[in-house]
Amino acid sequence: MKVAIYCRVSTSSQYEDEIPILGQLEECRKFAAERKWEVVRVYEEAGHGWDDTRPVFQEMYNEAKKTPRPFDIILTWRSNRLFRSVEHRLAYTRILRRHGIRFVSLHEPEMEGASGQLMETMMAAIDEYYCKQVSEDTLRGLKLIASQGYSTGGRPPTGYRNVRVASGLKANGEPIMRTRWEVDPETAPRVQQAFQMCLEGHTNEEIARTTRVTTAKNGLSYLFRNRAYLGERIYNTTRRTDKKTVRLKNEESTIVRVPNSHPAIISQEIFDAVGKILDAKRPNIGQRKYTPRDYVLSGILWCPEHDQPYTGQPSGYKADYYACAERKKHGKSRAPCEMLKKDRIEAFVLDKLRTKIFTRERIRAGLEWIAREKIRNRKEDNTEIIKLMDQIRDVDSELGRLQEAITQGVNLDALIKPINDRQAQKKELERQLSIIESAKQRALNMPTITDEEVERVLKAALQAFETSNPRELKNHIADYVEMIEVRGRELKIFYTFAPGETISDYKRPLISYQKRPQGVSGSNYWFASFLLDTSIFPRTASIHQ
Repeated sequence: MKVAIYCRVSTSSQYEDEIPILGQLEECRKFAAERKWEVVRVYEEAGHGWDDTRPVFQEMYNEAKKTPRPFDIILTWRSNRLFRSVEHRLAYTRILRRHGIRFVSLHEPEMEGASGQLMETMMAAIDEYYCKQVSEDTLRGLKLIASQGYSTGGRPPTGYRNVRVASGLKANGEPIMRTRWEVDPETAPRVQQAFQMCLEGHTNEEIARTTRVTTAKNGLSYLFRNRAYLGERIYNTTRRTDKKTVRLKNEESTIVRVPNSHPAIISQEIFDAVGKILDAKRPNIGQRKYTPRDYVLSGILWCPEHDQPYTGQPSGYKADYYACAERKKHGKSRAPCEMLKKDRIEAFVLDKLRTKIFTRERIRAGLEWIAREKIRNRKEDNTEIIKLMDQIRDVDSELGRLQEAITQGVNLDALIKPINDRQAQKKELERQLSIIESAKQRALNMPTITDEEVERVLKAALQAFETSNPRELKNHIADYVEMIEVRGRELKIFYTFAPGETISDYKRPLISYQKRPQGVSGSNYWFASFLLDTSIFPRTASIHQ
């Protein structure tokens, strides 16, 4: 048997007690040697098991799907090295099992059949529960630290610096060290100057250039609203969601607010006066020219140089822009990628989608790819059907032997539980077999690719772009496009062809977007490159080639 070993430690030691990677690797090698398994690959990385976008894990996953398969077993110290989520564990286990690869853990039993599936689900649920419990305990401890006026980590706001202080004694007499903020004599006067310049009516650009309290003028709004400058410590205002880039506000009752936890830099009077100036500059409801949805390319327009999205940048004038998030955060000096005129880049992309992407040749190629995928999936289903039928026959044989034991006089009470277990196992196997055979039958309904079908798909795709509703248009583009990269004057459109059950089942054109596991590359998308017209860039742009 060929074996790949996967070892992982978390990036932060506060989440869990770790056994070092070398310790995991040594135990896995010994385990494999005892069974005379050949170790062909070793994968090592740091990252939390809650996240399946770990690059080394995804590299292993993509390697495992190759033909011929590079290894038969993925060996790990514990299953929680691979997953901390029930969803991820069950999904990846099923996919790799279809490729003939199974997971083996040193410290967990390997079971087959219905009992094995039950134990696998239970272990995944336990790992997920443990991970969430540790997160809750960690948050509880950090909230306690914040409520005592100490820092919970990270860099302090401009104007302060970290200082370590003793907050008590451990049981062994050693001091418990915590971090407080103290006024930074170098940067605090610049923060005070920024507030004063705002009161005097200076522009944000002048304030940022003179005080250097932020690298971009857009960061001044956050600085002027930061109540830390009043000596107040605030913690746990937001929480993460499944999407890394999205955070939600917490309820007020869960937020920690500690007044006078550190020296104030700004007086309450000045802070309130600056707040009123900011409120006066805020546009009234309904006066914004565009809502976030009006930027129909947001979410898919990407800057590969900084690995950041292009987001909307209202200018207040006739022309609005898309700007790289790195540039918006750190300024043009650090991220010199040019902004893109909103109307022109959107018109350019829509024109290329209509005339270059949605062509008869590309649509036919996409339909042919779907047909090939159907055949490949059908072969995989055939393999799994044979395996399930073999398992059902084995269960039938065991039931036959149990029935024979009854006729030979074995106590019936001793055999009731084994018989019930085998019958339940058979029922579950037959259920799985029915699901796969039903899916296989639907796959057989793939019609012949005709010129008429290509024309129908083409017509439906082009009609989708005729809407004048920005929100609908954004959804249509996201259905067809995986990503749009802009590097200098080169623009790449990555588009997808995703198979459905049958062509007639599609509510939208057959060319449609289907989400893949994040970070997993696949062969179900292609790209086309185009040269951007210089009119898309601001007049002062020095376009990087």
